[in-house]
Amino acid sequence: MKKIIGILLAVCLAFSCVACGGGEKKPYASVEEFVQSEEVQQQVQQASEQYQADGLTITASADGDKLVFTYAVSTQIDAAATIPALEMEFDAQASSFTQVIQQMREQIDVENPSIVLRYVNADGSEILSREFTGSAESEAS
Repeated sequence: MKKIIGILLAVCLAFSCVACGGGEKKPYASVEEFVQSEEVQQQVQQASEQYQADGLTITASADGDKLVFTYAVSTQIDAAATIPALEMEFDAQASSFTQVIQQMREQIDVENPSIVLRYVNADGSEILSREFTGSAESEAS
């Protein structure tokens, strides 16, 4: 249960990373440039260190206009039992992600940025992934 709570709390990383560039007036040219920025790299490293004791590793990457956060657990968990809790948390946070994507639009020179949250089991299999596009609908996989 401790790991599940850590996984759910790690969603907050997406909010802190996007908020970190507020002092800069010049937007980032791409999501890749944003992800590679010192601020985002520090935020990701700090969050990963914070949740390492819970067996959770966090990475950020870019996939075109998508900011992808991957949360990997170090010990295999029951994915089927975890998915409902993650989906509930995703649904509860959807409006917050819309705000984060608006902030991304202000900082990154891309028209339609999105955020993807991926949760990966210890064996490398995906537990759950959801893309937040800033619209009322988000895609689940």
